[in-house]
Amino acid sequence: MTMFPSGPAHVRTHATLFPTDAGVPVEQELSVLPEDLARALFITGRAPYDRAKHGRSSTYEWCHRVAVLPAYLSWSDDPVRRITRTDLARELDPSEKGMLSYTLGQAMCQLFAERQLSVQFFMHVARYASAYDLTFAPGQSRADFFGERTSGGYVVAEAKGRSGPLTNELREAMEEQKRTIKTIKGKAPKIAYASAVHFSSPHGPMRLTAIDPDEAAPGAIDLPVDPDLHVLAYYTPFLDAFAHQEPFMLGDYVVASFAALGVTLGVLAPVLKRVERAARRNEAEGLRNDILRLLARQRPRLEHTLYRDGILFAADWTIPEDRRRPGRRDSGALPGFLHEAFRSMDEEEDWRAEPVEEGDLDWRDLPAARGYVPGIFPRSDLLEG
Repeated sequence: MTMFPSGPAHVRTHATLFPTDAGVPVEQELSVLPEDLARALFITGRAPYDRAKHGRSSTYEWCHRVAVLPAYLSWSDDPVRRITRTDLARELDPSEKGMLSYTLGQAMCQLFAERQLSVQFFMHVARYASAYDLTFAPGQSRADFFGERTSGGYVVAEAKGRSGPLTNELREAMEEQKRTIKTIKGKAPKIAYASAVHFSSPHGPMRLTAIDPDEAAPGAIDLPVDPDLHVLAYYTPFLDAFAHQEPFMLGDYVVASFAALGVTLGVLAPVLKRVERAARRNEAEGLRNDILRLLARQRPRLEHTLYRDGILFAADWTIPEDRRRPGRRDSGALPGFLHEAFRSMDEEEDWRAEPVEEGDLDWRDLPAARGYVPGIFPRSDLLEG
């Protein structure tokens, strides 16, 4: 039995001051699965990119972030399903509540960017900067995140979180906030917004407010982004995860199962192969275009937890029968879909016939998934073959 009911929750968003041509509705209900938040928490993390510097600590860092979900959130059973905090979350002290709200603010900032603004490769500025030795002046303010719109141009974002209601003071500060990144690759960002996760009451649902101020601050910085290195930094955390947990093949995906955490993550094998080559052999030139081409070939399959960036994220957060609240329902629909999808995947995809160059890791040599895979194959089921 899953900790969260079948189907998504809905997070109410309120967006103001966005350009008319951005197409962002003022009021919207974002449909959010637990896996959506788990993936967002993974890809918005700051630390997990540099195995040489952080080693296994990077893996523990993202495990810590993702564990926020089963510990502190629940999907309510109201007529309109909402995301609320657990009793444990409400018992945290003010500092702990603030950290939880900020972490959720980062995840929802990513989901808003991806869903409402069609942003791809959304990641933390600090992760990109530290990977490629960009430095900022002491005390220099800058946005948290940046990413590229599929229609062209960059978006920058700052995430905030509140454990209580959104105050008038914070709303006014967000409206008056100036852009802290003046240009990316020499051009002004198309959109630079701030978003805040907040809760109307201790038992109330999670909400998101997003505001896009117009003007740049006097000390706004120029961010020299290389598109190929941006994409490399985006996918590198998966290399770290696979370095600390033995991967295996699941259809067209290389995946790692973190059973103790109840999480499975993965990347399309051809995407991972190209990223690994860029990382190990310093062949990053043309990476962005190569990845977009590979993703375009696979797009018809990227549904549910198979995301448009070629990432797989699935979760199985279970609780004993006697701890289930009245009205909780077992969620079999999504794992069932994935189960059948991976059983039916064509094993003769074009990428499998591509030659392996000298020095490449051959992901085709990995064993196939068998037995329990959190969020995909039930504990009692075995993958044949």
